[in-house]
Amino acid sequence: MKKFTSKSVLIAEDHSAARKILTVLIQKLGVTQVESVANGVEALARIQVQPADLLIVDWNMPEMDGLELLKAIRADKNTEGTKVLMVTADDDRDHVLQAILAGADGYLVKPVTIERLEQKLDDIFREC
Repeated sequence: MKKFTSKSVLIAEDHSAARKILTVLIQKLGVTQVESVANGVEALARIQVQPADLLIVDWNMPEMDGLELLKAIRADKNTEGTKVLMVTADDDRDHVLQAILAGADGYLVKPVTIERLEQKLDDIFREC
């Protein structure tokens, strides 16, 4: 299961418990370079200074939500190629469509399991 050892991940999630769960799951998949921030503003500032292979973004966050963050990342030539996985408790088809149209590389509905997360990472990094 440790096939993502060379990848770096930034998690943008406003709930500390969810950040911890995602961090543990990502580490169980072999990722050793994992950081997390509490909102989209922090994520955007961080990703502009130090790129990551994957940004895991919660849809609902204060200051800048996940969709706004995704659009900002795609609009910046320095970050537009960053892989983005949207993670949310909302399985509304309209949200899924909005995320895909805005350039999300994947969409995962909470609760997140290690099996589903691994499948999404396989799908996202298969193209690399």
